[in-house]
Amino acid sequence: MGKQDRLDRKHTALLVIDVQEKLIKYEERSVEVLQAIQKAIKGFQILQLPIVVTEQYPQGLGSTVAGLKCLLGDQQRYLTKTTFSCLGDPSLKNEIQAMGIKQWVIVGIEAHVCVLQTAKDLIREGIDVVVLNDAITSRSIYDFSTAIAEMRDDGIRISSTETILFELLGNSEAPEFKKISQLVK
Repeated sequence: MGKQDRLDRKHTALLVIDVQEKLIKYEERSVEVLQAIQKAIKGFQILQLPIVVTEQYPQGLGSTVAGLKCLLGDQQRYLTKTTFSCLGDPSLKNEIQAMGIKQWVIVGIEAHVCVLQTAKDLIREGIDVVVLNDAITSRSIYDFSTAIAEMRDDGIRISSTETILFELLGNSEAPEFKKISQLVK
């Protein structure tokens, strides 16, 4: 990671990229990946950290999968885009930058397209990025593994959902410790 080797709760948010109905059924390990994304969302909710959700061309690819939508609740906004990178769309880029988040944790699909391009653009903006390898996927394991290698080469931290939730927690005496522990069991 760039400036910090550890996530700081005061500056961290979750970015859920394009987990949509017509995409998910073609993805490798889709059941396990959805479970990890749900765990990440619940963890960020327990820690009361911001969550941003994007949808790639929802008219054609459908909306965010129902299992995530019900978890995210009625107040969640869904930012739509046609660019692969979330920062490729000027209004989306402005919205993300306006939040003032210095550390983004990324989950979603597809690893080698929207996740990869977004992570690279965030790093170029001087923002720390952590991609959760258990909560991203592609249709092909080769595209997935290539994306992981390319992201790591670009200074993007690769981690896992459980690792990051405990890092954000920081201490077993934190008030959310019990809820996070139960979540990862």
